[in-house]
Amino acid sequence: MADALISVLLDPLISITTEFLIQEVKLVKGVKEEVSSLKSTLVAIKDVLEGAEKRQLEDPRVRHWLDQLRDVSYDIDNVLDEWNTEILTSEIQKQKAPASKKKVCFPLPSSCFCLSQPKKVGILHKVAHEIKKRNETLERIDKEKRYYSLETIKVVPNKRRETTSLVDVSEFLYHPYCGDGGIGKTTLAQLAFNDEKVLANFDERIWVCVSEPFDEIGIAKAILQELKVGFQDLHTLQALLQRIRESIEGKKFLLVLDDVWTEDREVWEQFIQPFRPGAAGSKILITTRKHKVATMMDVPTPMIINLELLSEEHCWSIFRQLAFFERNGEDRQQLEEIGKKIAIKCKGLPLQAKTLGGLMRFKETKRDWEDVLSDQIWESHDEKIKYFAPFLLSYYDLPPLEKRCFSYCSVFPKDYAFRRDELIEMWMSQGYLSRHKNSETRGQNCFKNLAMQCLFQDFRKDDDGSIVGCKMHDILHDLAQFLTKNDCSTMKVDKENTQPHIVGKVRHLTLLFTADRVEFPTPMRNLHSLFIFSSNPSASALRLPHQTSGPLRYLRTLNIRESGISWLPGQLIGELRHLRYLDLSGTGLEELPDEVCDLCNLQTLRLEQCCFLERLAEGMGRLVNLRHLHISGCFELKGLPKGIGRLTQLRTLDMVVIPENNHEEYVSMGDLEKMNHLQLESAAHIIGCGNLKSLSEAEKLAGLMRREIKFD
Repeated sequence: MADALISVLLDPLISITTEFLIQEVKLVKGVKEEVSSLKSTLVAIKDVLEGAEKRQLEDPRVRHWLDQLRDVSYDIDNVLDEWNTEILTSEIQKQKAPASKKKVCFPLPSSCFCLSQPKKVGILHKVAHEIKKRNETLERIDKEKRYYSLETIKVVPNKRRETTSLVDVSEFLYHPYCGDGGIGKTTLAQLAFNDEKVLANFDERIWVCVSEPFDEIGIAKAILQELKVGFQDLHTLQALLQRIRESIEGKKFLLVLDDVWTEDREVWEQFIQPFRPGAAGSKILITTRKHKVATMMDVPTPMIINLELLSEEHCWSIFRQLAFFERNGEDRQQLEEIGKKIAIKCKGLPLQAKTLGGLMRFKETKRDWEDVLSDQIWESHDEKIKYFAPFLLSYYDLPPLEKRCFSYCSVFPKDYAFRRDELIEMWMSQGYLSRHKNSETRGQNCFKNLAMQCLFQDFRKDDDGSIVGCKMHDILHDLAQFLTKNDCSTMKVDKENTQPHIVGKVRHLTLLFTADRVEFPTPMRNLHSLFIFSSNPSASALRLPHQTSGPLRYLRTLNIRESGISWLPGQLIGELRHLRYLDLSGTGLEELPDEVCDLCNLQTLRLEQCCFLERLAEGMGRLVNLRHLHISGCFELKGLPKGIGRLTQLRTLDMVVIPENNHEEYVSMGDLEKMNHLQLESAAHIIGCGNLKSLSEAEKLAGLMRREIKFD
């Protein structure tokens, strides 16, 4: 991942050098030279990273060197973002600064950059000192690389042929495959679950991914959700299980519990009790990698289906359909012999055949195929590396951007259903897609390439056939966690551990909590992402502090959706100046604190299904970098703040509210007509159409949104 980190850093370095330091800001003498030196050193290091990332698998010294490089890269990223944020904040504040207040001004190409004396000058001096300090560390790391005989490898980007469509891999996995991870247990269960005879034979069909840890409350809620039964009023596991019992009593049901790991008989017995009143013929099907799980459930041995490895012929069948997709007959004939040898490397596992097939689909020449067949990774003495070998080959074949974006998916729980646009907005928040006006397009291309490489699965498509969501196979999720084990951490927070203590240099933290009341975590200031997933329906499950005193200072992504909060401390939010992505969807918020408007870097604000939200903050016009505002389902909103009309970066606005009586503090129909200067791409709902004066106004509004909309 180090090469991806370096690539992420180079764009802002170039930006700072050309846009700000070119003006020779005298009060921060020498910063231009330090930044230029940083850039040169990073480029020199980047040349050896391709080889170093593979060497680290077997050489702990190289792994330690890369760990140091990763740490200083994150620090540099923080320092550069501090610099840019100070300048951006100053440009915003100068608009409202009193005329009499003393300022120091430096002419910039677009405007006057003013710093109030002495505070801002002091801040930039501090940032300049940090840049110099990090540069010295980076130069030391650069010198150390000679001790490891790291070779310079010029990476040739993998050329991807234009193809007519994505391959729907599911059509190749129709065999009853069985066995260890990746052998096709879930696929087999899906085939049974969706079989026409099964559809006709059961009153209720329920599919839930269990994974590890075994979260009884979360699983019970997922079952009720599949049954389309409400559970918002239930606050204990016992109450949830009782609701399940009432919902399936007397009905013939099929319950699939995918990827079960727990061997705790007591937990299992308690959980399975509510299903006993089901009608005769009801079935519970589980998939698991562990034979002990099945025996713990007292399943008779003849009923346990031990799936076997695929034959070489079947592996070859899956591999070739992907690897030779849209190739002509001459190519197939030339590569078939090597392809069969590569297919043998799959060792009878369909997921490996699928992944290697996806990799070879983009390998153009016979030499490329021979290089994969002879790669040293197949000879590794490390069992874990040998297990991941086909997937690591696919990973190392990715460009730096796609490596980084794939690895970031480790922050989500297993079996998490990604939404494509949600994922892209998170990648943007981490700076992976650079500061480019078409970042979303870059993200869409990256997502598509990862899908074509068979690193995503279970695609969900819209009416036009475009992919809007997917999942990641749990083995590939394991790979992502393996690659990010020093960066990412997932912790379960329960009644015994209600105040999680974060250790090490974790940058991306995921908390899975079930406790009734949980104190807000106090992680180290290194954190760039914080995800909180709750399976507890209690409205007071997460308690937020009034302030953080710096631990979350450099946070870029904060996701606390459906966490049960009803109030957001303004001082806490106001401190998160580097925040790019804020997701508060599904919470009980009634209003946004005004301090949200101080988040000058914020790109995405998600408030979907905040059913009690009555107002947005008035100063939202100060969110100069806001690109995506998601408020669908916020039906209590009285209107949209006037300042939204000044958000020239805005691309997504998924709901428009027409206020009553042309209320002055809200965006009016006239304001909306003037919003054609925005890059507005979508609006799914218009609320308050009864407040429009005529049908012609409605037609104008529909035209402004540039797509079909729903009038509520």
